[in-house]
Amino acid sequence: MGTFHAESVIAAPIADVFAFHRDTRNAKLIGHPAQPILRVTGEFPLDEGDEVVLRVLVLPLPVPQNWRVRVTKLVEPTLLVDETLDGPFSRFVHEHRFEDLGDGRTRLVDHVEYSLPFGAAGRLADRVLVSRLMGPTFRHRQRRTREVLEAAARPVAA
Repeated sequence: MGTFHAESVIAAPIADVFAFHRDTRNAKLIGHPAQPILRVTGEFPLDEGDEVVLRVLVLPLPVPQNWRVRVTKLVEPTLLVDETLDGPFSRFVHEHRFEDLGDGRTRLVDHVEYSLPFGAAGRLADRVLVSRLMGPTFRHRQRRTREVLEAAARPVAA
């Protein structure tokens, strides 16, 4: 099983950062260019037990994939856990943790535990490709989250 962990600090209140992640349609705004999210369907904002389907193009593959995800735990405003039910992983559990740092700043933590299907071939694919994509993918997501939320939190100049 693979794990991945990334953290960043966002100059936006915890309630705003939590609400942003509770609306999975925002995944299209922060997705990595090599893995564009084409469509997100579901009910928003998400609650515990809700499911979402993301249509994802994982380049260079020519055919989009559907990933069905369920929110398995939601503790407002500090934790949102989603688990992939259908998709390319045999297991993919993504914890979004939010910590109020005061002064309108929030620590965002992404922690992922995953495994691929196909036994030894899946473990090889993880070593050669998947584990190497996790870092760039989540660093991009966190950077884009910070850019979007900090731009929204900035006062409008008169």
